Amino acid sequence: MITIRRLLVPTVVVFLLAGCGGSESTSGSSAADVAGIVPASAPLLLAFETDPDSDQWRQADELLSKFPGKQKLLDEMRKGAKEEGIDLDQDVLPALGDETYLAFLDFENDGGNIVVLTKPRDKEKLTALLKESDDPTVTREIEGWTAIAEKDATLDRFAADSEKLEDADWFVDAQARVDEDALVTMFAIGAPITEAMTKQAIPDCDPPKQQGELQYAAGSLVAGDDGVRFKLAAVSEGAPEVSQSDSLLDQVPSGAYAYIGSPGVDFAGLGLTEQLRCALDSGGVGEIEDELGVRFEQILDLFAGGLGIYTRPASLIPEVTLLLAPKDAKEGLSTLDTLAEQAGALFDARPRPRAIGEIAAKELQLGPVSILYGENDGHIAVTTSRAGIQALADGGDSLADDEAFKRATDAAGVGDDDVYAYFDLQRLVDLADDISGFAEEDLPAEARANLEPLGSFVAFGNTSDSNDIEVGAFLEIR
Repeated sequence: MITIRRLLVPTVVVFLLAGCGGSESTSGSSAADVAGIVPASAPLLLAFETDPDSDQWRQADELLSKFPGKQKLLDEMRKGAKEEGIDLDQDVLPALGDETYLAFLDFENDGGNIVVLTKPRDKEKLTALLKESDDPTVTREIEGWTAIAEKDATLDRFAADSEKLEDADWFVDAQARVDEDALVTMFAIGAPITEAMTKQAIPDCDPPKQQGELQYAAGSLVAGDDGVRFKLAAVSEGAPEVSQSDSLLDQVPSGAYAYIGSPGVDFAGLGLTEQLRCALDSGGVGEIEDELGVRFEQILDLFAGGLGIYTRPASLIPEVTLLLAPKDAKEGLSTLDTLAEQAGALFDARPRPRAIGEIAAKELQLGPVSILYGENDGHIAVTTSRAGIQALADGGDSLADDEAFKRATDAAGVGDDDVYAYFDLQRLVDLADDISGFAEEDLPAEARANLEPLGSFVAFGNTSDSNDIEVGAFLEIR
């Protein structure tokens, strides 16, 4: 929808980059202000803080001011807008109010059934801006708010529903799950989302088993003095258990500077295996299975107890290791043997036995890259380094004990949640610098300067209650 792009996106980014705040406003975007006019049936409501004098925008500006490239980006945006005959400062910024909302009436019409709600600081500027749109737009005043849509019928539909969002019990609960002061806030009703996902189901495949009924999801993006935080809550009824085991974080050795992991998930119990099998079969997966020599379900069994992928320093190139806790370790090794045999055939190589400490591992040389895999105490490592195999049996400090990891998770406010992703961004920047050095081409000074403020990234969550899941993410900016 071009209207939304012209109004919302440029304005939000300009406010963020320009840092034109100055007052002590503390307005938030909790959506309570428009709950009396938004239909309760609207499946999705997005709230944007568009007050340049708000605490959130001042905080965001302080964060972005740490990046030397901020002004250059702002200048490029202004230049691009002027080429389209729009002055961001004079035409766009005044066209919106302190808060701007997008209410989706449904997910049909390629996302065109949307109503934008705002209280423009300058109504004439808004009217002039809408006339510049490539698509026709209509407006209507509704209880002090200016409502914008592509068609009058959309606004008629928006106003016709007598039951409003403020009347919905779920919305009262959802309000308590988001931050009152946020850059962006999201509220979603479960039933329409489930219906939309069902319509996207794979043709000719049976729908998955009952997964419970999503009641609502609510999330917010907040700028803090040390970075940007995102959190999301999803509340359901009758949802089966999602996590079937602990994550493999305790098996990841200290010193890793990049990690992505997940606890085990019962794919079959959730009805996902049949869906994936049906989808893959329709794409000729049978022929691929014949080439690999293993069944799709055997590969899924490798991930039955969770997975962990991590990177840590090594002598020349970084170690990259995949940790697995398969349903059956012996069968898991057999599956890897078959995959290694098939992969080796392409390079005229075969996996060879390799004793690493007390672990009977195997090594496959694929050109300049060596892949090793081995098992200990039910855990399997597939790695580019002997150290990745040795770590299975060492029993030393894990990533959870690492000081850099603990600083990052403390800053993110992880608490007892499970960590799904962790990146020490400065060490990754150093790695990129080293790789550039090997290629005899230094990392550009401008790029290095704009990466310097980044500290760490952490994604985490709590899935102990499948009917009340909370996830979050934190990008540290120093």
